[in-house]
Amino acid sequence: MDTSFPYHQQGQALPLALVLLVAVAATVLFMFNSGQLVQEKLRLTNTADAVAYSAGVYEARVLNYDAYTNRAIIANEIAIGQAVGLASWAKYMGTSADTIGPYLNLIPYVGPYLKSLMDYIETIMDYVTLALSYVIPLHDAAIQALMLSQYAVHGPGNLVALANRKFVMDEVAKRNDPNVQVDLVPLSDDFSGFTERYTSQQERVRMGQVVSDGRDAFLKSRNWDFGLVLNILGCKVSVSPGVLKKRGSTELIDLTEGWKSMDTLSLHSFGIKIKWNGIKCTHSEYPVIGYGTAFSADNLNDSNYDYAGSRSTNPSASNRADSSNGIANGFDPAPYSIGGGAIPAFHELSASALKQDDPRTTITIRVTQSSNTQSYSGGNSIIKPGGRLALYQGQHVGGKSAAISRAEVYFERPDGANPLFSGKAEKGSLFSPYWQVRLTSVRPFERAMAQSLQGGIALP
Repeated sequence: MDTSFPYHQQGQALPLALVLLVAVAATVLFMFNSGQLVQEKLRLTNTADAVAYSAGVYEARVLNYDAYTNRAIIANEIAIGQAVGLASWAKYMGTSADTIGPYLNLIPYVGPYLKSLMDYIETIMDYVTLALSYVIPLHDAAIQALMLSQYAVHGPGNLVALANRKFVMDEVAKRNDPNVQVDLVPLSDDFSGFTERYTSQQERVRMGQVVSDGRDAFLKSRNWDFGLVLNILGCKVSVSPGVLKKRGSTELIDLTEGWKSMDTLSLHSFGIKIKWNGIKCTHSEYPVIGYGTAFSADNLNDSNYDYAGSRSTNPSASNRADSSNGIANGFDPAPYSIGGGAIPAFHELSASALKQDDPRTTITIRVTQSSNTQSYSGGNSIIKPGGRLALYQGQHVGGKSAAISRAEVYFERPDGANPLFSGKAEKGSLFSPYWQVRLTSVRPFERAMAQSLQGGIALP
């Protein structure tokens, strides 16, 4: 019987374990590199979104600033119109008091006192118009400052706005990752042509129309009639002494050039004359009681303006208002100002943008980061695999990774619609400060452009 112990082989598993250890190490290294690259890519994508969104925020702020300053210009324009209108009305009150004064002396006992009161009113009105003449240069100076501030924000051809936007984009990228670079030229960008500066008279009419439409009732018409008129045999016949007709308004001449105002008051007598050959209706404008005019600039061509019927209804009083005696105190010559109350140059959406049903502007940017600055074994890692473990280098096309993002600036009121026009959507313009920004999908041609810059690799 064989009593010897069985023979056991030893040491054969060690080579297999070493091979398995190398495979595990390579797998771990691959997973580490993949994880690091995913982290780097996510960081770069987030940076791209932040850069694009910041660019959109800057654009929206520029557009909203234009809207706020345009509104401020309109408010100052209307303030000038109010000053001119009040000066004209005050002058008319003064001349009316001067005309009525002598007739008051005919009233027993109280007549002289009433005459003194009229003289006092005339003097007060002269001081009022003089004070109003100092208001116009102040508001005009504010208008000029607002105009210049818009130009400072945009610069010639929007160059300043574009340069500042690039600075914002670079600063945001730097704050997110100092190693990220923003392309100098965006993949697509239509902001430079989205707005333009309106300088010619024809272009400035757009704001002038808004100003003219924004006049209150006092500026549009200061008309009233007092008296009784009968219709006898087809003719108007006034009951003695006649009919008082007050006419006047304040106009923005040519919707751009400056303000002028006129106020007139006359007594109209209507009668009838019966002659052998028929009936003749008669009418006379006498006496002229009150008149006044004021303006923000000299030599305004107002020949086509009737001032709410002043020239057609009270022609004699209107002629006196146009004379040197009818100009309000402090307005002959017109108060000195740079712009004379005219509509200034201003920024508004370009003609092409205004033709759009829903004006909006977009920008698509690309950010890149060099492989040498990224945290993985093939990047800026101090310890790098060698030999058989150098199986995964993670090399990027062109030696860098890239990400793209797109932002859109659009117009939308916070309440959804203008409450003054129920059921109607308000179209975007630079007269309402409701421009907002959002991230949106990158378009296929923009992705193709980025891929060509990156050597054909797919980008997020």
